[in-house]
Amino acid sequence: MRVIAHRGASGHRPENTLPAYELAIEMGADMIEIDLHRTADGAIVVTHDAELEGLAEGGGRGEIGEATLAAVRSLDAGEGERVPLLDEVLDGFVKRIPFNLELKWGAGGDYPELEAQTLEALRRRPLRKQILFSSFRPSILERLRALDESAQLALLASPQDPAYSLDGSLEQAARLGCVALNPHWSLADETLVARSHEAGLEVNVYTVDEISHMRRMLDLGVDGVFTNFPDRLAALLGG
Repeated sequence: MRVIAHRGASGHRPENTLPAYELAIEMGADMIEIDLHRTADGAIVVTHDAELEGLAEGGGRGEIGEATLAAVRSLDAGEGERVPLLDEVLDGFVKRIPFNLELKWGAGGDYPELEAQTLEALRRRPLRKQILFSSFRPSILERLRALDESAQLALLASPQDPAYSLDGSLEQAARLGCVALNPHWSLADETLVARSHEAGLEVNVYTVDEISHMRRMLDLGVDGVFTNFPDRLAALLGG
């Protein structure tokens, strides 16, 4: 079972920052999950929320998609860290550990050219096969598939989605040519794991921080677990 550091070792360091990724590697993570947004001037930045208020300890205003890179980088992402560029993350870590790149969107809809720019950033670097792309939005995965037939795609599934069903997710994943289904851990049960595996899909569940829940996921036979505490999961698997 893969230890997937959720936004890095974000239980110990500010999420989606370079120190969080460095610590995740030290703690034995097998993969790191990060979130991608696009600024108004076309830079791909790594942070979870579309709103600057959710990012900045100093209280940013507005959306990343409407802000310049300089404005985003002026904000404190925690402990004095700045929001990293995708290029910075790839240059510093892509040779060392695989990544799950989750492509996000803004209030106005999908970001223009996010998929193409992300793929181009990867084309300039080695070890591209270690990249798993994920999104809750089929439209984003559709564009990735159209741009790159070999892209490794994962469909995210949330219990907060009123349209969610296991049948629907499996059908969508098959249509998109996904290699994995990434559901919230509360959706994972024997049926979901068995049917996903029968369909040739890996199952990577998010976000699991309690030891008891980690043990349950292990018993279910999931393929990967996203966690803010990769040290806890690595210790459980090592023990």
